[in-house]
Amino acid sequence: MRADTQASQSSGITNEELIRYFSVLSHDLKSPIFAIDGFSDLLLSDYGDRLDDEGRDFLMRVRSSVQQLKRTLDDMSHIIKLLSREDARRSVQLREIIDELRLKYNYLIDEGGVTLEVPDDLPSVNVDPEKFREAVGALLSNALVFTDKEKGNRKVALEAYREAGFHKICIKDNGIGIDPRYTNQIFDLGLKLDKSKGTGPGYGLYVARRIVEVHGGTLTVESALGQGSRFCMTVPE
Repeated sequence: MRADTQASQSSGITNEELIRYFSVLSHDLKSPIFAIDGFSDLLLSDYGDRLDDEGRDFLMRVRSSVQQLKRTLDDMSHIIKLLSREDARRSVQLREIIDELRLKYNYLIDEGGVTLEVPDDLPSVNVDPEKFREAVGALLSNALVFTDKEKGNRKVALEAYREAGFHKICIKDNGIGIDPRYTNQIFDLGLKLDKSKGTGPGYGLYVARRIVEVHGGTLTVESALGQGSRFCMTVPE
């Protein structure tokens, strides 16, 4: 039995109950969130001309915040459902996953002037495609967002090779890097070292590590400030 299951059962609450509680909470929160979003939109469209610039700015901030809250709630619901269901592993071409992620993050790649290097020879991996796509996507989006390079000088490279019975898949970037003091903490749930980058709740790397470990592999990082980062995951052959 997994440690997290034991912990929840020892407190009298099962994982299934926690998931149910979150579903109920999510449902109850959506009603006031949609109300705030809807009424603020009406205020802006019907009464915006009666507000001064500062008033309109305040209202736009309200709308931006509530829309961010909606996205966060939807993302958390997706992640909880994804992690809680049983694995459905099959052999899948890593190329397919990378191509899907390239389309998903096409805006960040093109608008950011990012050179994305992907080797021609990518292996097949025995994984749950949806979960593994989430893990690789977290690493790719992390590389695309955490950069201070000018457009055209941003680089992200994918590496894939075999090592001691495992497929090793790495994503390397030339971004801002991570202070070595924090490399053991970046996989903690909710930790955001740079709150100016991105608006999510900070669970991407945590989820990625959980997914990789469930697949029998590891997720590690090598990084230094100003020298970029290299995240590597292993998956059993």
